[in-house]
Amino acid sequence: MGNLPDVPGDGSEGFATWHAKRESVERSEVLQRIFREARPYLGRVALAMLMGVIAGIAPTVLLQLPGLLMTRVIHYQHGAVPTSVDWGALWIVCGLIFLSQIVGNLAGYGQSYLTAWSGQRMIATLRARMFDHVNRMALADFDRWRPGEFMSRFSNDLGLMTDAVSISLPQMVQVTVTFVAALIWMVSIDWLLAVVLLACTPVVSIVIGKFNRLVTVSTRSAQERIADLASNLAEVLSNQRVVKAFRRENFERDRFAGANDAYFGAQMKVTQLNQTQSPVIATIVSLAIIAIVVMVVREIGAGRIEPAQAIAFFGAMALTINPMNRFSIFLGDFSRALVGASRVFAILDLPIEADDPPGAVRLPAIVGDVRFEDVRFAYADDGPPVLAGFTAEMLHGETVALVGPSGAGKSTIVNLVPRFYAPQGGRITLDGIDIATVKLDDLRGAIALVPQETQLFNGTIADNIRYGRLEATDDEVLVAAREANVAEFVAALPEGYNTKVGERGVRLSGGQRQRIAIARAILRDPRILILDEATSALDSHSEHLIEEALDRILPGRTTLIIAHRLSTIRRATKILYIEAGQLRETGTHDALLASGGSYAGLHAAQFSV
Repeated sequence: MGNLPDVPGDGSEGFATWHAKRESVERSEVLQRIFREARPYLGRVALAMLMGVIAGIAPTVLLQLPGLLMTRVIHYQHGAVPTSVDWGALWIVCGLIFLSQIVGNLAGYGQSYLTAWSGQRMIATLRARMFDHVNRMALADFDRWRPGEFMSRFSNDLGLMTDAVSISLPQMVQVTVTFVAALIWMVSIDWLLAVVLLACTPVVSIVIGKFNRLVTVSTRSAQERIADLASNLAEVLSNQRVVKAFRRENFERDRFAGANDAYFGAQMKVTQLNQTQSPVIATIVSLAIIAIVVMVVREIGAGRIEPAQAIAFFGAMALTINPMNRFSIFLGDFSRALVGASRVFAILDLPIEADDPPGAVRLPAIVGDVRFEDVRFAYADDGPPVLAGFTAEMLHGETVALVGPSGAGKSTIVNLVPRFYAPQGGRITLDGIDIATVKLDDLRGAIALVPQETQLFNGTIADNIRYGRLEATDDEVLVAAREANVAEFVAALPEGYNTKVGERGVRLSGGQRQRIAIARAILRDPRILILDEATSALDSHSEHLIEEALDRILPGRTTLIIAHRLSTIRRATKILYIEAGQLRETGTHDALLASGGSYAGLHAAQFSV
């Protein structure tokens, strides 16, 4: 979108400048992009505009009434005193006027509904594209944004566009046509007469009350659907590492699309009711107008009022007052919608994670030997290095514990293996192949992740285990659950594996959530298992059950553990002591203690009584 610079590599002033430029895209370019997005709906929009012209002209038909009465209904012979009234012609005139209003109201409904459908369908498509786009952003870019900022784009900014295309645009077309036609008519009239329609007020009040009750029910349903949508969105945004580690971008896109379509249907029901209300009320008002016309004619026949040109003038003036009051509102709505659209397009212009580099190779049968060769990494191009020439190897069948003080680079190391981030120097190999050159599906398909803070989705226990491999059978899910000691607590739940875990697993204990995460990893059957200390904040019973499960699944795999507990460190076949982004010591627990180096000092500080 325009010739804007590439995204800087940090969150400092350079990124802020880029962000500001991206936000201030020219209004004309935003309009062009909106028109491009609306191209699939141009047929409906053109038909809607035609209906809008019909609906806008329909009110001005009433301005023809005085002339019809003077020439077709009331006959004069001398002066201004009528000599006869053609009642048959009167009813014909009234019927034609009523028919014109029915046609206008139907055209207005059609125009409003078609415009709203096209606009909301376009915005629903933008919403789905934004979701898929954010879900595919590289973590280095994703981490620069606050989740609330994304949520604002999805709700507030798209909401501004929704209001403009669903409400303001349809009404502006109609009132503009009405304003122009009425203004032309007023020029030809010299004086006016007051018209009062208070007689229809009670009926209109009853109709409004009934519609409001229907709209309230439908709106509640729509709000429930948008709550589901927001909940799904928040889950995925806060679980990006799990989604990416298990390559569930397509699955999440489809799941979001289902909730998105449900919201679209509910919102269109609200729109249908809102747009039906105005034509019904307008029809009632038109009946009141006809009744007043009949009474006015009787008054004219009795010689008690002036000729009816005054009625036409007041009618024309009344038709111009409302549009004049609303033009400023419409323009404000469209200005806010353009701001919202520019912010939406700014999200769609952000770079996404490249699945495969040019010439990417498929991984053969994976053994699981991981090597870091002089790897250098910093989260910002001009920021301090997190890894400075880090070199180490983690071979298949080894359980490698990463130990070191806070900030040493342990989490960065495990995040580089599945290519969540790319190092600025050196390379990482898997079975001798640089992971930067392989297909991402192959790489992440060989890896499973069990984070320290277990991240579950708001589904059943079975659904969360199956997330590791969506095509797994029920029997395979049960086997993984037994190996991870999930069956131990599921047996006590009334709904078993169909128990809802709640958002982020809030209905389960920490140990139960950890065991489900381990079962999910077991079901994936990875060659490389990454564990961020699975027992660091659990009670002794939960810790024992999880350690039992780990003893069953670790053999034969390459396992990387960010270790905090002594029991975990002792289980490791190799310990990498990391400090200031470099490998300081390597060996077993006993050997490193015997050497009396940095690891021994950390052990004495943290674990000695």
